[in-house]
Amino acid sequence: MRHCPVEDRLGIEDLAIAYCTAVDTIGDIDGVCALFADDAVYDLTTLGLGEVRGRKGIADFFAGAFPTMAHNAHALSNFAIVSYAGDTASARAYVNAISQGTDGSEMALRARYYFDVARGGAGWLITRLGMEFLIPPA
Repeated sequence: MRHCPVEDRLGIEDLAIAYCTAVDTIGDIDGVCALFADDAVYDLTTLGLGEVRGRKGIADFFAGAFPTMAHNAHALSNFAIVSYAGDTASARAYVNAISQGTDGSEMALRARYYFDVARGGAGWLITRLGMEFLIPPA
């Protein structure tokens, strides 16, 4: 792996944090989608939801998901760059997320997020986001 400059590592980590913060804001579809490349893949197969493709698909997914969300809280840790090639990179981070639905239901998620990213004109963008459970949900 090529050495990842500190500025790029921090930019990629900031992107991962921005994704979690945007989802936690609930309802800011444009804010979430702005973090993804036009042709990004949002891989939700671990959750049984398949892959969502492109900003339009991601916007449609959140347009359906946000109305059922009352509260979200994501916390990232163990962030690491796993590959770096200058204008593309892959990173992983642990996520501990707690969600409450508008119906009062609660869900806790303990997983590892995988981010593939590319440098765009405005900075780093997510090209693929997937996850795997660290502890299966109850």
